[in-house]
Amino acid sequence: MADEDNTHPTAPDSLTARTPLELDIAAAAHRKLLVLALQLMARDDVLRAALVEAVSQKLTFHDSHEDAGLEADAAFAFERRVDEEFRRVLFDVQAVLGDEMRSPLA
Repeated sequence: MADEDNTHPTAPDSLTARTPLELDIAAAAHRKLLVLALQLMARDDVLRAALVEAVSQKLTFHDSHEDAGLEADAAFAFERRVDEEFRRVLFDVQAVLGDEMRSPLA
């Protein structure tokens, strides 16, 4: 049996800091994969209902946050941006599925 191959991109010895462009590329790839996985899930009635319920609970939780005031701190601002991207991903899923996915996702 051969020794482990440390040339694989995720091998511990090959982990180096990624450039901003590499991080953007990785995020875009992960986003596309996530949208695809959610679209496939949402085509099944049972999984779609579970997805809609989970999303509804998440959005309800975020919508009930107190108003941060005129100047939100960095953590609050970060969470708001994450929530915006969350909604964009769900919008992309809904755009492909159309009427199959009418729910609190938008």
